[in-house]
Amino acid sequence: MMETLLPREIYLVIGILVFASIIFLLFFSNEKKDKNTDIKKDSFEELGKEVVTKLNLAITYAEMKDKSKAKKLLDSIKISELKAEEKSLYELIQDKLK
Repeated sequence: MMETLLPREIYLVIGILVFASIIFLLFFSNEKKDKNTDIKKDSFEELGKEVVTKLNLAITYAEMKDKSKAKKLLDSIKISELKAEEKSLYELIQDKLK
């Protein structure tokens, strides 16, 4: 009778360990997916900052005395789509290029 109980207990322990490891893997695999989602959200937020990037690059070109490249960047920006802060920065860069 003792021989039949021992294999059942071993199978029970193995089953519990397998179940616990599956739960553990599922928990951490979902956490990784959430981190990837956060990265994607950050990437989309960066896409909207293209105008700011162009303005910063225009400032850099102006500081390097490369006015033609700075003017090309400013020409590629649509003024109507700029926010108030971006418009003031745009006008400031244009004034420096004159």
